[in-house]
Amino acid sequence: MPSTVRNLLERHLIWVLLSVLVAFGLTVPGFSSVQNLTNVLWAAAPLGCMVLGLFLVLLIKEVDLSLESTFAFAPTVAIMLMTVWAPGLVHPVLAVILTPFIGLAVGLASGAFAVTLRVNAFLVTLATLLVMRGAVIFLIPEGVYYLPSEYTYLGEQRWFGIPVAIFVWLLLYGVAYIFMERHRIGKEVYAIGNNEEAAFLAGVMVHRTKIFCFGIAGLAAAVGGLLEVGRLQSVVADLGEGDILMVFAGTILGGTSLNGGIGRLSGVFGAVIVIAIIENLMNLTGIEPSIRQMVFGSVLLIAIYLASLQDRFASKASRS
Repeated sequence: MPSTVRNLLERHLIWVLLSVLVAFGLTVPGFSSVQNLTNVLWAAAPLGCMVLGLFLVLLIKEVDLSLESTFAFAPTVAIMLMTVWAPGLVHPVLAVILTPFIGLAVGLASGAFAVTLRVNAFLVTLATLLVMRGAVIFLIPEGVYYLPSEYTYLGEQRWFGIPVAIFVWLLLYGVAYIFMERHRIGKEVYAIGNNEEAAFLAGVMVHRTKIFCFGIAGLAAAVGGLLEVGRLQSVVADLGEGDILMVFAGTILGGTSLNGGIGRLSGVFGAVIVIAIIENLMNLTGIEPSIRQMVFGSVLLIAIYLASLQDRFASKASRS
């Protein structure tokens, strides 16, 4: 295969897909309006936060299925503290601050259990997914509506006509980029994913770094949940339910390897936009929900195939 085609598949494929989707979208009435494109990014922000979390976990050759439940659990606990358990102590602004820390605590607990006790992370996070989803259903079986404006501010309000959620999403990715590309932690994460034993011999605190990645993944999912609650101006028991499939699709489509050590933030960022545009185009064209499931299933299959191609190219490059 020519080197230019190989380079395209490894580094720039997601942007080619995005360009093709945008070109198609220009033929759909209403797609190119500023309001519609703004809404696409607004809807993409919560998913993008979860994708960032899974991206970090996959880089260390682990997996976290519980992100979709953390997405709902962290805002639910913060809202319960604010409205039921300690309304006099927990102001809505404090509840906003507590939300990502609740996600961080959940992620650190899952990571510590899986890494320290050497238990398969797939099984651990599957269990925490079920526990947290059950807790959400128990705490808010009918949902919570009419939330204080301070709590919904980040997901609901706009700056200069642009939803604040988009700024939060970009800020989160900006901070992640600095750590992954300019900080020692990023190099350690990639090193663990490529060869955990070699990373340990090189002085990397493998267990600590892995637990750190799980913690940040939980924090990112909680921020996504906060933005979604603000956008919907409510929290319901099925918030984020089933989203983990699209989170995997976005992460893998963005070029992140399931075998660890391979992936770029720019790739997963582009993949989130691709998924958001696909959903938007299906809304604009009136495609039925059952067909949408088939479309997203096809996207996941394509993502898995492209990821396998990228893994093969990367292994060939490392041997040459």
